[in-house]
Amino acid sequence: MSSVDILRQSMASKSLSPAEIATNRVAVLATYRHLLRAINLSFADDAKLHPAAHRLAREGFVKNRRFDSGSVEATQAIEHAQSVAQILRENLVQGRKVGVEGEEKYKLRFTEHTQLRDNDEAGRLKGTTKTFREIKEAQL
Repeated sequence: MSSVDILRQSMASKSLSPAEIATNRVAVLATYRHLLRAINLSFADDAKLHPAAHRLAREGFVKNRRFDSGSVEATQAIEHAQSVAQILRENLVQGRKVGVEGEEKYKLRFTEHTQLRDNDEAGRLKGTTKTFREIKEAQL
């Protein structure tokens, strides 16, 4: 059972028991750690973006502290953070310019989690617009 499922179950009642509050706290902390791991993986060699991404993640979680435990907003914030972590882990590829001045060569850093697509599939997807939710549901 995912952390989002746990939160959805607890949303049914307005008053949460201490055990449910603790479960929600664990779900939020697990999501935060998952996001930080994705940031560490994606921006490992980037001295500027790595700390900036950590700071942005922290600010987002601090800002969302005001949400009541088990509320719809809290569930949506957790889903958003999990989606961002998935995009960072699977779809982000960083490149570094290499070679002599004037050459346009880049060394790309792929990870074991990076989704690789063939050219035919990339050509089919070119110009299409889908929400992250549509892409996520298509993968499940």
